[in-house]
Amino acid sequence: MAQEKLNGVWKLKTSENFDGYMKAIGVNMAKRALAKVLKPTLTLEITDKSLFLKNVNAIRSMEIRCTLNEEWDEHTPDGRNCKSIVYWEGEKLVQLQKWDNKQVEITRFMEGDTLIVKRN
Repeated sequence: MAQEKLNGVWKLKTSENFDGYMKAIGVNMAKRALAKVLKPTLTLEITDKSLFLKNVNAIRSMEIRCTLNEEWDEHTPDGRNCKSIVYWEGEKLVQLQKWDNKQVEITRFMEGDTLIVKRN
């Protein structure tokens, strides 16, 4: 089951085009420069109905607790106020954030023993 594979503690190894993603959503240059050097640890605990996500780095930690398939108000670390929802799309866990007529999808899934996180 996909949720069992995603559950655990994950350490960032590599990040591709994270600066481009942050720039596209409006994060200023100083915050982007800082974010590029951080290597966060991500904890995921997923049940049939809920998600607990904890992201810890040298500067701060953030937590999300939500019910799957139900929209909630999310304040992101970069300062956005979003309407967010998390749902399964096959074996992938998708988080959709909407704000100011914009949206981004954050998809988490496994490739072998590696957690992949893609943003678009």
